[in-house]
Amino acid sequence: MLPIHRPALYHSGRAVFLGLIVFIGPHALCSATDAAHAAVPIHLAITLVKSNPVTTIAVGGRTVQAIVDTGGGALILSKEVLEGAGAVTFGETSGGNDAYGHEIKAPRYQVPVVTIGGLTFRNMTALQAQIPTSGEGPAVQNSIGRQFLSQYLAVIDYAHLTISLWPPDAKTAASANCGSTRIPMERAEDDELVVGEFGSPSGRLALLLDTGATYSMLKQKTADKLQLQTTVRGPSSPKFYLSNKLSAAGHDLGPVEFVILPLEQPRDVDGMLGANWFANHVVCISYKLREIRIR
Repeated sequence: MLPIHRPALYHSGRAVFLGLIVFIGPHALCSATDAAHAAVPIHLAITLVKSNPVTTIAVGGRTVQAIVDTGGGALILSKEVLEGAGAVTFGETSGGNDAYGHEIKAPRYQVPVVTIGGLTFRNMTALQAQIPTSGEGPAVQNSIGRQFLSQYLAVIDYAHLTISLWPPDAKTAASANCGSTRIPMERAEDDELVVGEFGSPSGRLALLLDTGATYSMLKQKTADKLQLQTTVRGPSSPKFYLSNKLSAAGHDLGPVEFVILPLEQPRDVDGMLGANWFANHVVCISYKLREIRIR
């Protein structure tokens, strides 16, 4: 997930790094492309690096790695990559917030040529990646966010190490083997966020499906409200909550563990489903139809 990351958390003796979301208005960051939807599906081979799905793209002819981040907003590129691609700056974004509610400001660029999945996109808008001020940063500095992904039906399959981008129409869901179970995307403050309503033994949860989150997480406020029974894993450990069952649209999706964090954004969700959940499911996200399919 995103250009801003929190310090390391320790889980069973090893570090768990959790990406944070940047919520910046979508209209200022939409990219211009010259690739038609007819050219898809785009199959992105991924490698899980620090639990983030990382693929390879080309920026100005240079091959770089980028996280595929359903929780992220714009295309995010490092300063070095932007300068090497001949990107032109045009101001700075402001008014966005990270998951802790801190305001984010970042230089904004127009990138002449970006190649994703073999397709060439021209004059894309990108933000400069932020340098972490504490802790360890993301798996890689570059990322592809929902403002690109929302043009497609995104099929996320960690087990087979692929993320496929299909035409956004309904008939393609069957071709993409998405299954018949439909979960509506809930209306969030930012309509491009992929939020679903899920049931747990402790109550209903509005959860963001976020490939940029290296672990599933719940807000401290939600844990307090639902009086969740939590555990810790030693000194300086955060709290964890194991939901023995997570369900949606009448279907049991199995158990999932959450880490409890003092998150503030997005304001209208209870938490995020991250890498430990995606590892056990194939997830299809139709931004156009505003539905999620899970198998």
